[in-house]
Amino acid sequence: MFPSPDTPQQRLYIWRIVYPIVRALALFLVPVRLEGVERIPPGGVILVANHINWKDPPWLTFALGRAVRFMAKEELFRFPILGGALRLSGNFGVRRGEADRRALVTALRVVAAGLPLGFFPEGHRSDTGAMIRAHPGVALIAKRASVPIVPVGVIGTRGARLGAFWRRDVTFRFGEPFSAGDITATDEQAAADQIMKRVAAQLPSEMRGVYGT
Repeated sequence: MFPSPDTPQQRLYIWRIVYPIVRALALFLVPVRLEGVERIPPGGVILVANHINWKDPPWLTFALGRAVRFMAKEELFRFPILGGALRLSGNFGVRRGEADRRALVTALRVVAAGLPLGFFPEGHRSDTGAMIRAHPGVALIAKRASVPIVPVGVIGTRGARLGAFWRRDVTFRFGEPFSAGDITATDEQAAADQIMKRVAAQLPSEMRGVYGT
């Protein structure tokens, strides 16, 4: 029986046992730099980030030392070992390309429980490292959740080399939190674009892609 995504961190028992060892090893192999981490408020929060590499979700969790609950594509949960590890950490699936009400309700339950929700609105990794157009679902969740939203710029995970422990190639840069009330657009795609421009502001100009103007 897997824990539900809104399970408090202290009750993710398997995760608590395994996580400290895995975290120490991961951060030794790929050290990270945190900038502006003090901007993350306590309690329920949505961490909205760009997505450039498979290391983005786990290393963000390792760096923060908190069980961030990620909404990941449903296909990943079909692999027994990977899917089990994701569920044991409190993550949950979303059906891409369609309105997944179950995933929306789960996301709202996570933040209502005072937990951090991790969200990559682009839907998949950017092949070039530059931002691509976000899906509108992030705006819907942001407006219904009524919790702070923190933009996160993910830098360096594409080129980070496992074992280069003397380097700090990966940076997570956190912007100022904002609320759904700060989103002025009424159209969901335009609202999602407003959110992603705040993410783009945390990135070097060459990584801003479609949000560079």
